[in-house]
Amino acid sequence: MRMNEPIRITIVEGPDPKHVFELTSKQSLLVGRGDASDTKIDDAALSRAHFRLSVVDGEDWAIDAGSRSGIFVNGDQKSASVVKLGDRIRAGNTVLQIGGSTTNRQPVERPVNIGDLIGQNVGGYLLEKVIATGRNGIVFKAKNQEKDRFAAVKVLLPRVAKDEEQRERFVRAMKTMLNIKDTHIVELYSAGRKGPFCWAAMEYVEGESLASLIDRLGMDGMLPWEEVWRAAVHVTRALQVGYRHHIIHRNLTPTNIIRRQQDKVCKLGDFTFAKALEGTLAFDVTSPGQIIGDLQYLPPERLTDAEVDTRSDMYGLGATCYALLTGRPQVSGKSVIDITTSIRSEVPKPPKEYQLYMPDLFQDIVLKLLKKDPNRRYNTPDELLRELEVVGQASKLETDFSGWWQG
Repeated sequence: MRMNEPIRITIVEGPDPKHVFELTSKQSLLVGRGDASDTKIDDAALSRAHFRLSVVDGEDWAIDAGSRSGIFVNGDQKSASVVKLGDRIRAGNTVLQIGGSTTNRQPVERPVNIGDLIGQNVGGYLLEKVIATGRNGIVFKAKNQEKDRFAAVKVLLPRVAKDEEQRERFVRAMKTMLNIKDTHIVELYSAGRKGPFCWAAMEYVEGESLASLIDRLGMDGMLPWEEVWRAAVHVTRALQVGYRHHIIHRNLTPTNIIRRQQDKVCKLGDFTFAKALEGTLAFDVTSPGQIIGDLQYLPPERLTDAEVDTRSDMYGLGATCYALLTGRPQVSGKSVIDITTSIRSEVPKPPKEYQLYMPDLFQDIVLKLLKKDPNRRYNTPDELLRELEVVGQASKLETDFSGWWQG
């Protein structure tokens, strides 16, 4: 049971270190980087309102506030969790530790934490810092000393591959993906295991995810339709490669699309994970721990037992384009129930209500991608790309990525 004395919450890792906050039994603490939060932590990977620490029935709870990347308690992703002295909560690139009350209680022993891998060598890659968190793992920036190059090393949460057989199957499946290469797919370098963790080393892309871009633009912030069109062309090219290799991404959201800083080329991430996470390794995206920010991009068929295919990935692309064009998701709601109901029934407003000068055809493409019935969407990425190229030709936009992007 929670005692009445204040509990200290200390930042022990991250870009804005050593701040200390207090949580009393009569208050809640909203953790985030926005002005409305109680912490205003300077971490671009944090949502403005990321999670809330609250006292409920005498216990301290960490509760996700609808953040973009979720929270991890002692390395495990949670939508809500009781926390105790000594526990660590990772949000964005920040780690906060529960502890330092006015009594002399001893901290509890913590389980192995993915965050503790920083500074360790994993498969020849020295893990330097956390650069992203997701539903099934944490991504580190790492240095391969032998090849003198940086890489992004993703370490899966232990619950994604729970036993020896699953971990071995993951590594075997990842190695079959090594030959999948394309300009618009984040390249896989290698994969393996370290203790209870499965990991994969990938191309390090200097840039930002489209999720970060959407968050940075804020509500009502819109990307010019020409730039959204180009991003759609890039991702569709990645889907073409996946279609030829019978790969379905299953989680195509702005979080998994990286926009390279030097030329604004968009690359699809986690594509090589799709095969490795099929079957018993697949993470149930409709579970209670589903991140609200990702749920908004979920196609209706994922809410049922219906089979998914490349048309489901194209829905995710349509939902991403809609958010970039309008500054808001194509569905509404603040809870899982509200959003899933909206996914099934709500018809999105035409994007031209927000960007008057975008071509009718591009609007029609986006709305077709968002059809509730997969049979009313494009059947293949080739079909979609042909339509996108018509838009580019009519507006005199380059369809190749080299040299045309000025944004």
